[in-house]
Amino acid sequence: MRRGTGMAGSGELLPGDPTRLGDYWLAGRLGSGGQGVVYEAYDDDGRRVAVKVLHGDPALNHGIEREVNAAERVASFCIAKVLGHDLTAARPYIVSEYIEGPSLRRFLDDRGALGGTGLHRLAVAVATALTSIHEAGVIHRDLKPDNVLLGPDGPRVIDFGIARTVEMSLTSAGLVAGTPSYMAPEVFTGQRAGMPADVFAWGAIILFAATGRDPFQADSLGAVMHRILSLEPDLNDLDSPLRALVASALDKDPASRPTARELLMSLLGGVTDPLTAGARAASEIRTPSGDPSLGARAEDVFVRLARASQELVAEIFLRLVSVDADSEDTIRRVDRAELPAGADDVLAAFTAAGLVTSIGDQVTISRVALLRAWPRLHETEAEWRQYIPDLPYRAVCH
Repeated sequence: MRRGTGMAGSGELLPGDPTRLGDYWLAGRLGSGGQGVVYEAYDDDGRRVAVKVLHGDPALNHGIEREVNAAERVASFCIAKVLGHDLTAARPYIVSEYIEGPSLRRFLDDRGALGGTGLHRLAVAVATALTSIHEAGVIHRDLKPDNVLLGPDGPRVIDFGIARTVEMSLTSAGLVAGTPSYMAPEVFTGQRAGMPADVFAWGAIILFAATGRDPFQADSLGAVMHRILSLEPDLNDLDSPLRALVASALDKDPASRPTARELLMSLLGGVTDPLTAGARAASEIRTPSGDPSLGARAEDVFVRLARASQELVAEIFLRLVSVDADSEDTIRRVDRAELPAGADDVLAAFTAAGLVTSIGDQVTISRVALLRAWPRLHETEAEWRQYIPDLPYRAVCH
C-alpha cells in the first residue's frame, strides 16, 4: 500500500476508478497495494475520510466482518479510527479517519533518524495505539513505519484489524516486494500472527526510527527470514531504558515478549490511566500537515479573488454541475461562451490550484468530490440561485 508517503495529498483518479462509493465522493488515489486501493474521499457533509477498496470477490470478505466491526469499537487513542464499512458491496470498502500528515517512513527519509525525547514519544504513541487496538480484541498484523502517520496532533496508527495477511510478495527474481522485515519469527514458521507479533513489529519500528534503516532488511525473502529467525539486531543506537524494552519486544519467543500494555506502562511509569497519558505524550509530536482538503484549497482561492470575481463564482460553478441518469450530482464540460463576462480571472485562479481543468474552449471541475468538499458550494445554493433564475442545471446541494 502506498504508505511510503502517508496520507499527504492524493493523486488523480485513474480510468476505471469509481467517483462514488455509498455516501462517499472520491477525490483521488492515496495509494494501492496487495490489499486494495486507498482513496481520499468526502461524505455528504464534506468530512474528509480515507476509503480503502478491497481487492477480490466480496463473498470472500465475510470472514473479516467480525474483525472490522471490532476495529470500529477501538478507542480513539493514537489511531485512525475506523468509521464504517460495506464488505458486501460490488466494491467492498472500509472507511477511516483521514490523517493529514506524512508516514513515519517519509518523515525519516526527509529529516533523518529520531533520538531522545522525540523517539521516546514515538515509542509511547505506537504502544498506546497497540494497547487500544489489542484491548478491543483486534490484531493489527501489518504494523510497519508506513502504517504510522504523523498527524498535526501526534502519531496515528492506521490499517489495524484489516490486514489478515502480510502485504508482501515474491517477484520472479526472488526479491521481496513489501516490508517483511517487520514480521515476527513465528509467522515465518507457519503460525498465525497474534498480539505478540504486533509487539515484535513495535520493537522493529522503534529501531527503524532510531536508525533510519529497516531492521533485518536483505535482498531476498530467504535472507530476511534468516536474519529474523537467527540473528539478534544491533541495538546500539538506542539508549536505556528504551534499549531493554525494544530487546524484549524483539525476543524470538512470542511468549517472552511483553504485552502492549506492559510496554506502555514501562514507558510511562506509574500512571493510573496509561491510554490517556500515552495520547497526551504522543500529542507533543506535532507535524504540520501541508495537506489542505479540497474545500480548504477552494476557499483559499475564493478569498483571494477580487470582490467582483467572487460574485461570479456562484454562477460559474453552478453551470459546471449537472445530474446523471440516477439524479445524482455530477460535473459537466461547459463552453467558455456559456459563462458570464469576467469568468476568465476566476477560471485562471481555480485552474492554478488544480480545481478546474481547461480542455480547449471547454472547462470542467477537476474532481467531482469538490461538490461535497467545499461547503460554500452547497451551503449557499439557495441564495445564489435567486440571482440566476434561468440556470437550467440542478444545484449541488439537496
